[in-house]
Amino acid sequence: MNKLGIIIGLLIGLGLFGAYNVKTKAKLKSNQEVSATQFVTKIEELGYYKYTDKKNIDSLKNELIKNYDPTNELVSIWDDQTGVPLDYRYYWCDGETVFELGGFTELLEQVKPTFNKIGLTINITDHIEVWDDKNKWLNHRITINGTKYVIFKNFKNYGWGESVMRFAQIINQEAEKQGINERVYLASGANDGRLIFLTKALYDYIYKVYTNKHWKPLEVTEWIKVMGVKPMEIN
Repeated sequence: MNKLGIIIGLLIGLGLFGAYNVKTKAKLKSNQEVSATQFVTKIEELGYYKYTDKKNIDSLKNELIKNYDPTNELVSIWDDQTGVPLDYRYYWCDGETVFELGGFTELLEQVKPTFNKIGLTINITDHIEVWDDKNKWLNHRITINGTKYVIFKNFKNYGWGESVMRFAQIINQEAEKQGINERVYLASGANDGRLIFLTKALYDYIYKVYTNKHWKPLEVTEWIKVMGVKPMEIN
């Protein structure tokens, strides 16, 4: 190869190398963690504090910035007396308690302040929860807004996960029927369970930033896989 060819080859190589470096740096930059301030600013833009009393917004934002950790869970502040989150989104949800007698309706009552905020009507007209001593199984059903929902049918296992799963499915179905864009997403499980009300835009952003599937909010279909909960035949 003549000298001119060598020089041209070197220039082309340097050009390609430079382009590669630019692309690599851009990729690395895009993969860097979102800062606490950036995260809080974005979720506020997406309406996370839409239902929060104005006097509590700064406290919630500061608490999240202070304890922000995308490898762990979201952070909120809860009312000491009622246990209701000040953002009206992020609730504690003990799956074992939800499964126990009266736990399902107790959770419905617990999150009622958020139902009121988002405009979701939950009118219970029938509720049957029976343990059959002879067959050793549980039958549990509820009628909400005229729709009959089976929670458990001839169920023999310990259903901390299944009860929370059905709660989220039922509330989300009612929200869809009523044209409300908030949905219930689940995080962690058993005694450490959480549930959170989010729009699709908020969920997508939080899901992208947070990395731990055992602690970040998940759609029900993904949550049951992560938590090892089996879908039920309830027809």
